Amino acid sequence: MRRIRALAIMAAGLCLVLAPSAEAQPKGPTIRIGIGAPLTGGAASFGVEMKQAVELAIEEQNTIGGRQFEAAVVDDEGSDARGQTIARAFCDDRTILGVVGHVNSNVSITASIIYQTCGLPMITPMSSNPVVTDRGLPNVFRLTNRDDHKGPGLAAYLYQKRGKRKAVVMDDQTVYGKGLADVFARAFSALGGTVVTRPAVKVGDREFHALLGTLPKDFDVLFYGGIAEAAYVLKQMRELGLNQLFACGDGCWSVKGFIQPAEGATTKGEGVLVLSAAPAVGRVPGSQAFAEQYAKRFGPIANYAANSYDAARVLLLAIEQAAHGKTGPPTRAEVLAALRTLRFQGIAYARPVEWDLKGDNKGAVIFVNVVDGERFREVAEITQDDIPR
Repeated sequence: MRRIRALAIMAAGLCLVLAPSAEAQPKGPTIRIGIGAPLTGGAASFGVEMKQAVELAIEEQNTIGGRQFEAAVVDDEGSDARGQTIARAFCDDRTILGVVGHVNSNVSITASIIYQTCGLPMITPMSSNPVVTDRGLPNVFRLTNRDDHKGPGLAAYLYQKRGKRKAVVMDDQTVYGKGLADVFARAFSALGGTVVTRPAVKVGDREFHALLGTLPKDFDVLFYGGIAEAAYVLKQMRELGLNQLFACGDGCWSVKGFIQPAEGATTKGEGVLVLSAAPAVGRVPGSQAFAEQYAKRFGPIANYAANSYDAARVLLLAIEQAAHGKTGPPTRAEVLAALRTLRFQGIAYARPVEWDLKGDNKGAVIFVNVVDGERFREVAEITQDDIPR
């Protein structure tokens, strides 16, 4: 009975979020965009920023006139089960014609299967595990780059450009963290490097002194696959006198989630190298104006705002194209057809957004960053030619 009551409360909570009050509904038919993101928990900084950027894109679209758009926002908590519940609710709401989300790869993978059953298009701005698109689901699209590009690309950069030969490869045992660490380790070994040890941590842990004390002393880089625990691993490395280079995927691409909790450790020893999924603000036309507009509402951009903004604008454009010449809203099938063939110049990447056969963005790029004060600073770009095959 307790379980039944808990499920009833969860369902009621979803209804409250998905159904706005009559006073809030605009005149005329409203088209809704689902936003599934972790608004609480270890990945909340990514989820909140995604939500804000998508809402900004929707507000801008509404000022153009014509059709009225509205966000349906739900906290997926980074949980598979919660993501599945949200996906079913989004499927059942026929006013929702597309979803921007999710953040965590595990949630995107499980939720997208449900979206496929109801023909609901999904664009993830940041889920990077290859499985997200490798299953060939026709309704799934990814704006950012893939882990099997990111991991090998960084491995080649460390081996060829930085002369690293012995790596500790650590992960948080999540779909994202372990998946990225696995492809990094394979590529580093294939290049001639040695993975001297392969420890794992648990999401939510903050004490790593004992684990770090067992590491061999002769490694020259520690690669971490994960998100929230990275700052504490790095901080405690430096406390133990381990000054080797610390490298991390874009899970560490967060001022609030990585630089600040590391408390100055990012610039000690050999420093850090962190991947980012988009170039610095200002490099792509339109990105500076967007950043200023975003900052006025929400504060400075931390990481994935540009990707999330572009993901929303791509979906909104597909809906507008599908609705062209119609008196009512388009169907999900019509939106999906428009989305599949769409070519869109955004502000996250210099190349237009175009989808390959799997639903991956052909224009996605990878950048390597160091920490400069309280910000990330680009030091290299990893192109397709730099990625070992």
